[in-house]
Amino acid sequence: MSEKGLFASICGFFKGLFSSVPEQTSAPAADASANNDGLTGVERYIRNNEGVSNQVTSVERYIRNQAATSITGVETYIRNQANAQVVTGVEQYIRNKG
Repeated sequence: MSEKGLFASICGFFKGLFSSVPEQTSAPAADASANNDGLTGVERYIRNNEGVSNQVTSVERYIRNQAATSITGVETYIRNQANAQVVTGVEQYIRNKG
């Protein structure tokens, strides 16, 4: 192989490697690109599920249930501490002796 042929082969390899235009090698690939409307899979998913927005997701259901449940143990403790009268040891002694 001559040096020019080797250089041309290397250049062709890199041109194909870094080319932004894909080569059409088979008919099934051409059919797949014809069905593609230019959207990503996520965009197609969102477009297909736009009409189903009235359904509640499991995360949303969980959040709603947590908001509707009774208060937590920490919140109960804080409420009890706020309502309780703080009595010091000296005050207890005076009450008991008095």
